[in-house]
Amino acid sequence: MIITLDIFSGRSNPSWLLSQKDINRLLERFSGRALTEAEAVDGVLGFRGLVVSSTSDEQLPGGMPANFRVGGLLPVDYVAPESASRALTADESDEAVKWLLSTGQHAIGEDVLSHLEDTLEMRKRSLEIEAPSESATEEKIWEEEGKLVAKAVCIIQNTPYNPAFWNAAGVIGKNNCYNYAMNYRSDTFAQPGRISGHPNNTMACTNVATAANWDGCKATCSGSNKNVALVIWPGQDYHWYRKHSNGFWGHKPGGTAARNTDSLNRVINGATLTPQNCARGPYTIFCGYRYSPTGMKVR
Repeated sequence: MIITLDIFSGRSNPSWLLSQKDINRLLERFSGRALTEAEAVDGVLGFRGLVVSSTSDEQLPGGMPANFRVGGLLPVDYVAPESASRALTADESDEAVKWLLSTGQHAIGEDVLSHLEDTLEMRKRSLEIEAPSESATEEKIWEEEGKLVAKAVCIIQNTPYNPAFWNAAGVIGKNNCYNYAMNYRSDTFAQPGRISGHPNNTMACTNVATAANWDGCKATCSGSNKNVALVIWPGQDYHWYRKHSNGFWGHKPGGTAARNTDSLNRVINGATLTPQNCARGPYTIFCGYRYSPTGMKVR
């Protein structure tokens, strides 16, 4: 059995194999229970649950599906499949998440584990996230949105919002926030700097932005461009947003659905709510606004 922690937006999610002993414990814990579909998830930034996947076609006990999700937020319109089995309670789900995380500590990292512990503690409360403080934006080295001034040679050509393109089967899991922001489907979970031969593994504003700069996404505008924005989960991951001709901002958290709302389900309307002050979960560093050339490719 493989456990995948669904948490990152730009990077690939961490995963690990269970030992036979832990597989037996998992089967005992979940056998005969109504479980949530692996695809059912609200595409927020940060923790979206754990996906349990079987590595063989052996028959699992108690009608257990080969893939299912534990923890995370379900979409408001999610309808669970009919089942005579009892579903996990919220407390049982949290305990299952904690146990599964303990089996993969070696693959997760201390900072991510700390974030997960905080997330589980906050589960029963409404998430309250303040706008990033000035100290959280020390790495903000590019122009803020209110200072974006189109030069004579700069043409902003933001495209209409079209989430159905990115949420289609065969597309949604293979393309991430970078694909979405640059508006190029590569089916490779694209990474800044990969297509230009300058990949980056340091999750900080300057490093991610420099890698994207090599690909063509820059802090200055020349020719036909789209407005995009970059934020960082310090030391862990990055996330990109893209502005649409509708006036609001869209984004795609990792392999989940494209959306135009923040982590509090508020539309990022481009007026009172922007990538700079919207709810972004653990992505606390706002790096700045940039320009993605029309026709730019990523890999």
